[in-house]
Amino acid sequence: MTRHHINPQQELTGEAQTTDGPPSLCAPTTQYQHFIPRFILRRFQVRPVKSKTERQKEFQHTGVHYYDVATGGLDVRPIGKVYGLENAYQDVRNTDDINELEKKLAVLEGHAASIIKHLHEALSQGTLTLKRRPLEDLRKFLFIMHYRNVSFSDIYFQADHPENVRSRQWIESFMQAKGLHSAAEIWLYFLRYYLDTSHSNIMQDAAELVEKYGEGGLQKMMIESHIPPDLEHFPAYTYYVQANGYFLSIWEAAEGEEFIITSHAFGLWEGLGYGCPGLHCIFIVSPRIAIVLRHVLSRPELKEHMKPGAFVSCLLHVNPAPPTPIYTHGEHGTHIDQVNFQSAMALARYRSSKKGEHDSFVFKITKLSRSQTLEFNSVLLVNVTETGSLTFLSRGSMLRIAFRSLLANIHASELLIPLIARLMDFTETEVLPLHPPSQSSAAIPDQDVGALTHVDVVHVLLMQICTDIKRFETAYDRAHLVFKIMEKAKPTPFADEISREVEKAFKVCKDSEDEMPIGEGISFAPLLSSISNESSSQLFQFMIPCMSRLGAVMSGGKRILEKLQDEVTVVCFLARASSSPAVWHALSCTSPQAPEILSKLFKEGTPGDAYTVSFARFAYRQRASPSSFSSGFHLAYSLQEMCAMSGPTTNFVSRSYYQLTASIIQCLGRTMLGSLPEPYASQPRERPKARLVYKIPEEHSDLLFSNMKMILQHSLPGYVPSPGGNTPEQTLMRWIDEMAIVGCLVWLGKHRRNYLDFILDGFLQGTGFKLFEDEEATGST
Repeated sequence: MTRHHINPQQELTGEAQTTDGPPSLCAPTTQYQHFIPRFILRRFQVRPVKSKTERQKEFQHTGVHYYDVATGGLDVRPIGKVYGLENAYQDVRNTDDINELEKKLAVLEGHAASIIKHLHEALSQGTLTLKRRPLEDLRKFLFIMHYRNVSFSDIYFQADHPENVRSRQWIESFMQAKGLHSAAEIWLYFLRYYLDTSHSNIMQDAAELVEKYGEGGLQKMMIESHIPPDLEHFPAYTYYVQANGYFLSIWEAAEGEEFIITSHAFGLWEGLGYGCPGLHCIFIVSPRIAIVLRHVLSRPELKEHMKPGAFVSCLLHVNPAPPTPIYTHGEHGTHIDQVNFQSAMALARYRSSKKGEHDSFVFKITKLSRSQTLEFNSVLLVNVTETGSLTFLSRGSMLRIAFRSLLANIHASELLIPLIARLMDFTETEVLPLHPPSQSSAAIPDQDVGALTHVDVVHVLLMQICTDIKRFETAYDRAHLVFKIMEKAKPTPFADEISREVEKAFKVCKDSEDEMPIGEGISFAPLLSSISNESSSQLFQFMIPCMSRLGAVMSGGKRILEKLQDEVTVVCFLARASSSPAVWHALSCTSPQAPEILSKLFKEGTPGDAYTVSFARFAYRQRASPSSFSSGFHLAYSLQEMCAMSGPTTNFVSRSYYQLTASIIQCLGRTMLGSLPEPYASQPRERPKARLVYKIPEEHSDLLFSNMKMILQHSLPGYVPSPGGNTPEQTLMRWIDEMAIVGCLVWLGKHRRNYLDFILDGFLQGTGFKLFEDEEATGST
């Protein structure tokens, strides 16, 4: 913005100088007027800070990194052309000087620039001391910084805006009383009020309202937006709430990190206090410093009275100390407290007095850790709108911030991935290491992850994937590499969310197979690092819906990071399940397609394969020995348990057993689901602790298998029982049928017990038959 009346303090400090070009003798009719002052933007400029004379000579070359969310463009723009609007504060009603408000803003900015310059100089000391009047100037500057944002000028006092329904009468009455004709004119009217009225006088105007209506009454007006039409100075109470209800704290970015600035980075509300929004109010004043207003209810002396969960915020782990007051006068000596004042007006008068003017306040600067700085920036970044913008000092820092935010909120990928792509187009030494040396996928997980101090390997790989720098033959290959790196890298929000969903699905499978703990941890077969594209597609088409049925929350999104998160979740689950035979057995029985799809994830000859083959050979040699197996049921039970304990396999026996078992469960599990006759319809459907016996007499075994095979012939399409025979192949096929029947009985006994009783009662007639350990031998089960 071009200014022609510069405050003497501005001339001395150079901080608030805002000339876009060489001085002109004629005031232009159009001005570019900032809602983020130039003295703040200048601290983000790409080139070193220049003197006033140098800026006047090279004003068009002093620029900042500027990312436009709407267009996805990232470039360096002149400070004089960003974060403002033409004629934003021009008051056409003021015929003497339509830019008077802009000039008054310049005076306030000059005071704030001096304070913030002093604040930067105090960083090394760790504390900042301010007298009351400079502190009030800073408070006023911060309030107006939020109020003056041009995006609010047509909303604050728009009579027909949905959020202003209850205050419509007040708005219309006020406009009529003051001769105003638009929401923008009311906005300018109160901007003038805030600028013309000192902090102390605004507080006294508000104190009068407090004494007349009470704090509760005014708060109710704010919540319900029901304001009496004659309440002229109600906006003073808005100012009062921020000044009295929030203590000011100074936060410094971690070494090597920085704060970013966005179009809404001044007065951004964050967090909840007792269910109400606004625990923090954030103001970024430079890459090094953020000023944060925190609600007074979070002061240390009040914490012990807080209810658990009263505050919800991403920033609660930061503990800024309220300022320490040093009173130069007062009835109690050096220190006094506002509780000594009997009313809001009495306190306001003291603060505006000569006595109060000499009070000082010591602020302890809160130095954030690296993770706290990244978290803080994520709050800013996830609040950037689709039409917003952001500015930063260094591309490397911005890249880390953007990616952390993306991992924390993958649904923001449409806003953030284009930014990440633009940042990665630059080759800059501070971005480590976006292009690691060429190496095989298998070698990458063995890197020394701890050596990467700026951007860890997981983030590097995810950024490369999101921006299409790194490509893979299959989606599985990509997910497997991310999984292997995640195993060795430090935790990230991306990995933490995946772990939570894996745990949900794992627990469901484990609980459904709790009778088989003996095989836990015996078998372990590592997943292949690469499979064919066809197998990859089949795997995720099967596993992602399967994981959802098992209780995991899958995004199901189409964006690259959402898809990748689902795919890595699948791979993580399968890797964990492969070392838990019970979970693998439950998973393999979920669908007839599961055994064929899952077996392609392993090399042939897994430990489970060897175990299955050796046990089957032993059973074939011992099949005629009464001492080994008491009946065909006993043999089938043993073979079925062997498969359940083997974990991942690739052999024909296991695949055939799982395919048939899953088919039977799907068939009989759906049969007569809601139409069982009494008394079966009234019986419990689930008996999770049911235990199938492993030995029954031979005659019962023959009866059970013959009847079940007959039922399956009528119920399961395409099923033809194997008649068996003398050859090993014929014997094995019959065994697979009977193993699957045993597996199905185990499942039905737990999950569809009433239906199983209905089946068995149809062919077991007074035989003293016992099939489950928790029952007596009766004529039925």
